[in-house]
Amino acid sequence: MGFTRAEFLQLLPAALHDYPYTHSGDAIHIWVKGVPLTLTLGVEQVRRIAILALPYIPVTFTYAGVAEADFQTFLRQFDLYYRKGGG
Repeated sequence: MGFTRAEFLQLLPAALHDYPYTHSGDAIHIWVKGVPLTLTLGVEQVRRIAILALPYIPVTFTYAGVAEADFQTFLRQFDLYYRKGGG
């Protein structure tokens, strides 16, 4: 995701406003209809294009027990808060 770790964590409470969650180290545990979903944050990195430096942080979603429809509902809301636009 095209954010620094600090930016990602700053947006997190708003993005998860309907979902209970805990944050410990690199793991964010979220409960979607009582079923755990885990986001794991990777090491913050920088993508360079000529002189432009773009920060990003890899994020892994683990949601094996979450129903697909519930995950898609969660992901739509989550994506709205982390979407960067232009134009």
